[in-house]
Amino acid sequence: MNLNQLKYFSAVCTYRTISAAAAYLHISQPSLSSAIKELEKEFGVVLFRRHHRGMVLTPEGETLLRMSRDVLSLTEHMEKVMKDMGQERKILRLGVPPMIGSLILPHIYHGFHSAHPDVELEITEGGREELQKRLSDDFLDMIFIPHNRVLEPKFSSINVSKLEIVFCVAKTHPMANRKSVSVKELADIPLVLFKNGFYQTEEIKHLFSVSGVKPNILLQTEQLSTIQTIISNNVAAGFLFRQLIDKVPDLVSLPTTPAIYVDVSLVWKKDTYLFSSMKKFKDYIKTSTPFESCNNNFVQEIMNI
Repeated sequence: MNLNQLKYFSAVCTYRTISAAAAYLHISQPSLSSAIKELEKEFGVVLFRRHHRGMVLTPEGETLLRMSRDVLSLTEHMEKVMKDMGQERKILRLGVPPMIGSLILPHIYHGFHSAHPDVELEITEGGREELQKRLSDDFLDMIFIPHNRVLEPKFSSINVSKLEIVFCVAKTHPMANRKSVSVKELADIPLVLFKNGFYQTEEIKHLFSVSGVKPNILLQTEQLSTIQTIISNNVAAGFLFRQLIDKVPDLVSLPTTPAIYVDVSLVWKKDTYLFSSMKKFKDYIKTSTPFESCNNNFVQEIMNI
């Protein structure tokens, strides 16, 4: 048995057909079939049974898959660490929720990239749940997430900022002249929210629940620009960070009663190896103030998409 055979076996498990797995691996179908047969011969077991929907794992195959995932994950991690030691690792895979990204990415691109032009940033946008899962599965190196509780012990973090979530309406909305609003007043107001899995959506729904009010949700999306457009056209109201809308002329921010504040932290896995790109970014965030340095013109530009 060798690592290539395990990689080939894992690919067949993922793609369920020899043809699809071979295309992914960029090898011929006979070569892949031969590698699987060699594994089966070496172990004296049948790993797959052919089915009209593709290759189906046998119980023996399921066992090998569970163990091979650990081996391949450790091997991949070892390769990354050694390449980083050889100064080949020049990428930082960073996860950011859309609203937070709109606030800080211009500052990060300008400030961090200017200080470390050798580090390539790969940005993934998504909700908190998705980003935490991708971090746990080693698809991301670090993530920014909003939270109002102590983070899980498997994570290390740096607190970056505290932000306020406010109720947001168009200037022509009947509530636009209010100084603040309570959740109970919003029972019949059409709302546009981010999709489930986004932290602010779960917090808003929880706030409605404890207030005994059912939210009138018109639409849920993962696109910040869609939310802004719907609010600007007075189709629905929503909840956004105050820093995003205070300088936008056609939107009005109304504090909620009680006010909603969230902490924002940079997070990474506690027991993971810190690549040089991660160390550089962590040190940059510790000495920088990306939220306080947001360019208002950029904020207005983003919200007017």
